[in-house]
Amino acid sequence: MKKAGIGIPTIQDRARQALVKSALEPEWESRFEGTSYGFHPGRSAHDAISRIYIAINKGQYYVLDADIAKCSYREP
Repeated sequence: MKKAGIGIPTIQDRARQALVKSALEPEWESRFEGTSYGFHPGRSAHDAISRIYIAINKGQYYVLDADIAKCSYREP
């Protein structure tokens, strides 16, 4: 079993990552549903709870809570 070492990015790598993030994030954030809260800038768990409360009071009772952190795709 092959183990990956700890990858600590250099300052240059962090700067490049920040540049790519600042270029891509506005476009991709605009494509997500307005009711999506997981790991989105400016949105928190409290915002999601508030949205659920409002939905329940309107008679909407469907909430999707999914954790896909450990999902992976494997070639057949």
